[in-house]
Amino acid sequence: MKVSMDGVRNQLLANYNSLTRKLNASIKDQSWDPHITIDVERIQREMDGIRSCIVTLAFSYIEGEDGFQSMDDETYFERFNPEEDEDDK
Repeated sequence: MKVSMDGVRNQLLANYNSLTRKLNASIKDQSWDPHITIDVERIQREMDGIRSCIVTLAFSYIEGEDGFQSMDDETYFERFNPEEDEDDK
């Protein structure tokens, strides 16, 4: 069976581009030591979307000689702003 990954690829690219634009617009002090100051809520959606795509890709596999194996059950994905997740419970 063939599966199209277009949706995941498009979502990953859109979230990455959006996050990059927000981070670039938030760079302060163009000197040798620039800093980024941004409200966590401004990038939460993109970070969650990127994580979702990476999880989907990580647990995808293709059987056969030219395929790739599924990841094991111990695979861990770090969360961005985990305190927010605790507030939602």
